[in-house]
Amino acid sequence: MHLWLRTRWIPVLAAALVAYAALTAAAGDTLVDLPSLGSDAARPLVLFAPLLTCMGLALSLSSRLPAAEASGSRPVARFDQALVLITVLATVAVAYTVTVLLDAPTANTAGRNTAFLVGLMLCARRVAGHQVAAITPVAWVITMMLIGNSGGNGQAQPWSVILMPPDHIPAALTATVMLALGTASAPAAPILRDAS
Repeated sequence: MHLWLRTRWIPVLAAALVAYAALTAAAGDTLVDLPSLGSDAARPLVLFAPLLTCMGLALSLSSRLPAAEASGSRPVARFDQALVLITVLATVAVAYTVTVLLDAPTANTAGRNTAFLVGLMLCARRVAGHQVAAITPVAWVITMMLIGNSGGNGQAQPWSVILMPPDHIPAALTATVMLALGTASAPAAPILRDAS
């Protein structure tokens, strides 16, 4: 367990969670004008907070000792799954706390969006390896900023997930399913081997 904690760079992940909490609290309900191909709708600044957690988690999960982990008797894969779930639960708790304390309902989307993006990242990790997984959440956020709305009225497309309002139940269910799929695929080796 001690070797796993050192190998997974837990302090880096903790720093990413602190940065996530700070950005979520600072952003609150703040809207920013961002480039979009569909409309001029302002987007919540808090959309970018989950990327900090995703980057920290991607770095943590990619720091491995493959030979030692394969030959050891510890359930390293289960430790990784627990790390993913604890991290996402922490982000959901932070988002909810910010929502309640600062009366900023939009901040509550940060937890849901983190669950979705982490699940997406882990699925990409399984299919394409660590390098692709690290950029997948960023690519999703940028793509949704550009094409995630319907025409000129600024309404978000349901498939965008991260652009949906805080009380959007299908988006919450989609995020939960994506996190479950990603967590289930976390112990498996990537189908495509990383070049390392």
